[in-house]
Amino acid sequence: MNGKNKGIEQILKRQFVFRGSYLHLQKLKIKLPDGRRGEREIVRVKDAVAVLPIDDQKNVHLVRQYRPAINRTLVEIPAGLLDREEKIADAAVRECEEETGYRPGVLKELITYAHAEGYSTGFITLFLGTDLEYTGNIHLDATEFLEPVCMSFDELHRLVEKNEIVDSKTILCTLLSREWMSRGWTKR
Repeated sequence: MNGKNKGIEQILKRQFVFRGSYLHLQKLKIKLPDGRRGEREIVRVKDAVAVLPIDDQKNVHLVRQYRPAINRTLVEIPAGLLDREEKIADAAVRECEEETGYRPGVLKELITYAHAEGYSTGFITLFLGTDLEYTGNIHLDATEFLEPVCMSFDELHRLVEKNEIVDSKTILCTLLSREWMSRGWTKR
């Protein structure tokens, strides 16, 4: 038994509290499996992609950006939201190129996971990108301010181990990419 449907909560009422350009906040009235009543607050967001671009010299091309929600500047892998009807792999290539100027020729899909499952609907798919071509086609959104960061993959892994990289997508992608690279994966 996988437990997928065990303990499902019945939604009795759904109320939109806030509708923004990126997220929507809903308040749910629910009935628990044992009959008790409760409330849930759910953030509805678009799904996202992220890619760890690594060149032939084992350098990774990352971005540094300020994250106001946690009041910190982070070094992260390039990432972004899926456009309507866009294929996941196409979004990963687009986001990588828009944020770093590097276009991966080969993508390895690593994992899709719920990034804040306790309160958010969002999933993010992580990729390892190789066979990089520098196009210089950086196209940031009007409100984005990113700085490019280049370092060796080994240095990135050390930063993850020292807890200096704190966002889940970069941590997971680094650890999963290390596993794939240790197996000799570089092409499809």
